[in-house]
Amino acid sequence: MSKKKIKKVKITSKERYEFLINARNFHYENFNKWTTYFYVAIGTLFVGYYTLVTQQKELLKEEIALLILGYTTSLFWYWSTKGYYYWNINFITLVNECEKDLLKLAPEERIYYVFANKETQNNYWNPISGANISTSKVAILFSFIVTLVWNVLLFDKLNSVIICNFNFLIVFTFSIILTLLLSYSIPQTFLKSKIDHFPNLKIEQKKE
Repeated sequence: MSKKKIKKVKITSKERYEFLINARNFHYENFNKWTTYFYVAIGTLFVGYYTLVTQQKELLKEEIALLILGYTTSLFWYWSTKGYYYWNINFITLVNECEKDLLKLAPEERIYYVFANKETQNNYWNPISGANISTSKVAILFSFIVTLVWNVLLFDKLNSVIICNFNFLIVFTFSIILTLLLSYSIPQTFLKSKIDHFPNLKIEQKKE
């Protein structure tokens, strides 16, 4: 049997640019949907835990189960925000490179490269002014803090059950260390995207 010849489809620089923009927007829209699921799940778990805590009778097993579930869900949310930031930077870098090398646009003509005015609405002191703050980094930090809160609550509950009498500083420090260790080991072993077969362009953002 003869092998079928695969026809190479040629796309213009403009089409490639549009593909990149659409891929970036699709990724952004999907992330917003996933984030909403995490918000609802974490909020529901916290309400459930608070309801158990305020009950007159002690429901220790149920409380620990909800704390473990809350910590796990928040941990997944934290990893999701880190993953989104990784892919978002990738798409923006590719768009910049396309504008530069394929469309041959000057730096001041590129959409993802220029700023109208970096000083406009950039005031960290003014409570009603904008500022140069990365929303993605804020989301990552917020998810990390929420994850730590669940972890602290979990270890504090276990601490009271086992009667270890660890103070809050030890519990808080252990929570940070555990979260960082899990974030280092589990995602890169089981959750990372399969990109080994993707060409690595090793594009660096440089001043021009």
